[in-house]
Parts: sequence; structure tokens; C-alpha cells
Amino acid sequence: MEYIVASCSDEIITERIRKVIEEDFHNEFLLQFPSSEKAILERLNFELPELVIINFSDKSLSSDYLRDQILQDSWLHNFGIVGLYDRKSDKEEAILESNKDINLLTLIDFSRIESHLGKSLRIINTNRQLIFQGFLADKLVNRMTGSFQIDNYDYLVAPVYGGLLAISLVRTGKIPSEDRHGVQMALSELILNSIEHGNCGISYSEKSDWLATGEAIYELIADRCKDPNIAGKKVTLSWDIDDEICRFTVRDEGKGFDVLAFRDKLKGVARDRLHGRGIVMAQMVADKLLYNKTGTQVTLIMNLQKDVENAAPAGFSDEEVIRVKTGDTLMRAGEFGDCIYYISSGKYTVYFRDKPVGRITPADIFMGEMAFLLNNARSATVVADTSGQVIKIPRKSFIEVVKNYPQYSIFLSKILAQKLVRSNESAAAENTASDRIVKSEDSVNVLEGATEL
Repeated sequence: MEYIVASCSDEIITERIRKVIEEDFHNEFLLQFPSSEKAILERLNFELPELVIINFSDKSLSSDYLRDQILQDSWLHNFGIVGLYDRKSDKEEAILESNKDINLLTLIDFSRIESHLGKSLRIINTNRQLIFQGFLADKLVNRMTGSFQIDNYDYLVAPVYGGLLAISLVRTGKIPSEDRHGVQMALSELILNSIEHGNCGISYSEKSDWLATGEAIYELIADRCKDPNIAGKKVTLSWDIDDEICRFTVRDEGKGFDVLAFRDKLKGVARDRLHGRGIVMAQMVADKLLYNKTGTQVTLIMNLQKDVENAAPAGFSDEEVIRVKTGDTLMRAGEFGDCIYYISSGKYTVYFRDKPVGRITPADIFMGEMAFLLNNARSATVVADTSGQVIKIPRKSFIEVVKNYPQYSIFLSKILAQKLVRSNESAAAENTASDRIVKSEDSVNVLEGATEL
């Protein structure tokens, strides 16, 4: 049973959270409500939950303090965060801005706990492999593909989808952590546009008139979805990521729009620029933003950075940094495993008896941990595919640091358990791997005659 740690002292909100978990996730999660900031951090460090709920409007438990503590050793805290807040006393934009450096996947107003908390947790839990176990892709070709089918009713939890993908790009060392928030917001805005203007057919003037009445846009979407033909439409978010390029494609089932006319409108008056916020945000993170001719599909293309380096874990900042070049051998089979390596950047191939058997990336966090823990000789050879950086941690240093950070030993154990699960899944899928690779090659969408915004 997985843990969910919740930072919330309000008894009424606590009971509402508990009721959602009991009704929507019967016996799936063990929900914990530590009573102090110190107790919460102990749970985060030693239980290592994959899901955390934070009440950002709580006056008794400081979310700012928790955020700062998480950021001090953020590599250890890989959980996804679902935020709650009271819109009567706090502004959503301010909370998002002050917490953009942690894995805040979505922010839910108190009034929508019953309708949207369970939905958000279900999306995260169903797709946990994206940020908690790495992509289930072929470790030798390092190709990542997949898709989400998103309902119109998922409008308020759209940031969860963008957040899962953005966090995974950071975990795999494909973008720096400071770019995570921008990618999440860009994808979220494109999804929202596809629901609002695509599937629901809401024009910019209709949206303006509706918002002027003081009503939320979600209410207009719900009103449109009373039509079963609209309610049944989906938005598809698909991704195709390799070592150099990342493609996100968002497609709706609406009638489309005049792409060229809208591109000109974006350059016009401030009112139209405000309506085009989603596209503007996407342009800020994209190297290319391409629409198909009918305006029902947009592809965001990013050229991935090279040598993105993860920060050194707290306690290991003074250890030896090793910079490697393509072709360098980090470990050889038969050598004594007297150290462990923290992977800061780079891609590495594992060879067993001269045959490539796997690939290691920053998402694996450590390499050489089995021989290190068992005090054995290395069982495989590891060669750098690209330039990169690792931190060499001798046994004595690791033991000394564990005395100050005892949670590291638990974290390392969890990594090993996850790698064993991934190894079993890879072995089970080995017979179909070649078919999957061929299909993924065929799935790349080329937008013939596409218009770039």
C-alpha cells in the first residue's frame, strides 16, 4: 500500500480529503496527516511517498517552510504534489509562482476537493512511471513515446498532464529543472485551448462575455458539455522524445480555425493578445510551434539541451567530480566495487560479456550500487555514450553522510527495488520490443503544409 502524506491541520478539510481517498481509492493508499512541519519532513524523508497533498492556505503548517526544506535536497524528494487552497483568501497565481520550483502538479480550490482531488490523484497514480520509475522505453534506443486521452471535464486538472511530462524530462536529464515550470504551463495552456475553443467551440468573444459576468470558464464548458456530442469529444496529448528533439502534439475533435488569420490577430490589440496567452506561453518554450491546416492540431517542438547537469545531493557536494567524454569507461566487469557514482549528466551503455544490455541516464540516479552494497566485484562494464559528469562517492564518505542523512539508505533501497521492477517489466516485454520500436518510428507526425506561429 502506497503512502500519501498530507500537510493539513484544518479538521474540516482533513475530513474531506480523507473521505475522497476512502471512497475513490479503497485500500489503495495509506493516508497520513502529520501534526507538525518536523513530522511532515520525517514522513517525506523516511516513508518516501510518491504523492503529497499540501494545503497552501493552512495558517498552522507553513507551506513556505516545507517548500524551502524540499528545495534544499530536491533530488531526494521525487514525489508529485497536489496543492489545495482557499480562493477566498489566497490567489492561485501567487501560489503557483512561489512554488514553481517544486513538483506542484495541480492546484485545487477547496470548493472542488470532492470533484477534482480524486481525479487528479488517479491521473498521477495511473501514470506514475513517468516520474517515479522512468519511462518504460527501450533503454538502448532511449526513445520515449506515448499519449494521454483527455476529457473535456478534465479542464481543471489539465496541469497534471503537462506536469507529469515536464517532470519526467527533468528526471531523465533532458531539460534543466528551471525549465520544468515553463514546459508544464505551455502544455497545460495548449490542452485548455483545445478543450475551450476546439471541442467546445467557444469563441473568443463568447469567452470574454462569459467572464465579464463573473462566472468561471469551467462553468461555460460544463454548460456546453450538456450536449452529448460535445461531451464525448477528447483531446489527445502525445509525445515523441529522443536524445535530441522532443515533440508534443495536442489534437482536438473540433471544427478548427483560420490559423493564418489568428496569427495576424496575435500581433494586434491587447485584448486579442490576452486571449492568445496559451499560444504565447508555448512559443516561449518551443523552438517551433506548428499548426495543421485546419487548426485542430498543434505540435510543440523543443531542441533538447546537451549536458544538463543535476545538482549534487546534499552531503556529497565536496566529493570528486568526474567529467567523462564519449567512449570513456567508468566501470569494468571484475573490478572491486568500492564506490558508487551519482549521475549528474550524460548517457551510458551497460555491457555484459561485451554485449549491450541496458542504458543508464540521470533518471537512474546512481550507477554501480549493487557491487557497492554487496561488497562484490562489478558484474558489468559501463561506457559513456556522450559527454557527461558523475560524482564518485567512496564507501567511507557514503557511510559518513548516511549518519547525517539516514534517509539516504532508505532512498537507495527504494531505487534498487524500482530497478528490479523495471528489469522484470523489460524482460517480459523483450519479445515485442522490436515491434514497438518500428511502430514508434512510424508514429512521428509530420505536419504537411503546417503553419508556424
